[in-house]
Amino acid sequence: MTSLGSSEAAGNALRSTSKALRASLALRCWTVRNHRMTATPPKFQLWNPKRGISFSPIARSPNLAPEDARASNEAAAATNDVHSVPSYSNEIDDSSLYPILEGLSLSTPKHDAPKSDPVPPTAAEAVNGNATAIPAEKKEASSETNISDDPPVSVLPFKMVDDLFYAAKKARPGSSDSFWSYTQYRETAQDGTQQKVKVHYCRSRHTMERVCQEYFMGEKVLGFDLEWSSEAMKWQGVKKNVSLIQLASPSRIGLFHVALFTEKDDLVGPSFRAIMEDPGITKVGVCIKGDATRLRNFLEIDSKGLLELSHLYKLVKYCSKGQYSEINKKLVPLATQVEQYLHLPLFKGQDVRSSDWTKPLNMDQVIYAASDAYAGLQLYATLEHHRKQLDPCPPAPHHAERNLPIRIIDDVVLATNDDPVVDATEETDLETRATPTPPKSRSSSRTPRGPKDSRIEIAEDRVACYRAAHPDCRAALSRLRAYYMWHEQGLEPQLIAKLLRDPPLKTTTVVGYILTAVQLEKLPMDTERLRMEVRDQISERVLGAKLRAITRAVEVPN
Repeated sequence: MTSLGSSEAAGNALRSTSKALRASLALRCWTVRNHRMTATPPKFQLWNPKRGISFSPIARSPNLAPEDARASNEAAAATNDVHSVPSYSNEIDDSSLYPILEGLSLSTPKHDAPKSDPVPPTAAEAVNGNATAIPAEKKEASSETNISDDPPVSVLPFKMVDDLFYAAKKARPGSSDSFWSYTQYRETAQDGTQQKVKVHYCRSRHTMERVCQEYFMGEKVLGFDLEWSSEAMKWQGVKKNVSLIQLASPSRIGLFHVALFTEKDDLVGPSFRAIMEDPGITKVGVCIKGDATRLRNFLEIDSKGLLELSHLYKLVKYCSKGQYSEINKKLVPLATQVEQYLHLPLFKGQDVRSSDWTKPLNMDQVIYAASDAYAGLQLYATLEHHRKQLDPCPPAPHHAERNLPIRIIDDVVLATNDDPVVDATEETDLETRATPTPPKSRSSSRTPRGPKDSRIEIAEDRVACYRAAHPDCRAALSRLRAYYMWHEQGLEPQLIAKLLRDPPLKTTTVVGYILTAVQLEKLPMDTERLRMEVRDQISERVLGAKLRAITRAVEVPN
């Protein structure tokens, strides 16, 4: 009986102890819950083995990877200090809720030994086809260009002033003081005085002739650019389509406002014509063939000595990395080239770019137009300096009007794809200008074509310029190309159809391309001219329905 009594007493004691423990645990849990409900600590109070305790209101904070436990604890402490979370250490023992930081063993991420980059192929290997392919991730990484914080290389007498450069670097991004400008360049004389770049704003042919004779005739290299009305049509004449001509030498910039000239015959005078037609004077710019086409169409100037800066830019950039397959004739925006090699962004505000260039210029337009032409000149000098530093040194690109491929070794042509990418609905054959053999035809009925017609090349250059200025462009190459051949070059849809393909495209296809470009990009269009040119090929009912659909989407000027 004694043993049974003692066993029963022991069992009762154990049960009492168990109930007491459960009651104590329940009370503790209630205390914690009650504290959380009343004290309302900050949200997302979480423990992370790499960050420690994070009181950030952002649920998904960056995944930091410190190299040791000390760095992790410091990062956690810094995070908590920033958010200034109140402490509740007097009310509850936090050690019962979270592990002790100092005693936690964190795993240190393993760092592999750095791998050496593949050696870029030599120019000879690229030509012979023996170059080792650079991995895609390496090529992508190399395409990201870091903008230098140092002044650019200056090889001309007028150089970037260091103080003005650093002031632009420190200015608020996007402000007027943060952009590259011709006003930042000076020439320092022997006596220490500084000379600024002068701008000649000419509003008559007589003044333009004098300025060209005195300041630009003796130069070997000139920056060149044009401005025109964004809604100009070919039939509106020269003053809408060639409103402003810009030339730049190291010391002077000429702005020739043709739209304000009162003369009716030979608007530009003999000196400017001689400059543009002289192959011994190199004119540099971006999309320069398109600008030269406007001079030919509206002023009957056959320009020579044109150098496309995009070709020189790609030659310098990719030869230095051994990425010879990236060298092609696709255009690169002037702003991109300036920021990489002149180390400041170039202002390309759409409000100034698309402003009315047929009226007297305001100061914003003067600075914009002058900077564009002068940027081309300074960029050419800088790129040439970098080209001559390459070993081996590639030859300079040919003048653009010769339509020759880019060379990386003397007398050796690098086969490059010079044409823009064509979308899946494209119905024309595009050839690689640098490839000596004709491309394979898509069908046996297709006739192999010779060199691409210059009118197609000019239109494609114009498309590249448009896309560079409008990153949100939705119209495909085929649509914009047909539009510019029709709108700017004045070609009829039937002729465009023959130029783009052999056998020719259907006229309705070309008209569809033009109308699609107008609708997607809200481009100007002469509807009456289109009606007259296609009335024999397309019924008025069908064309009228298409035009009404476009009119509902955009405002089309008649």
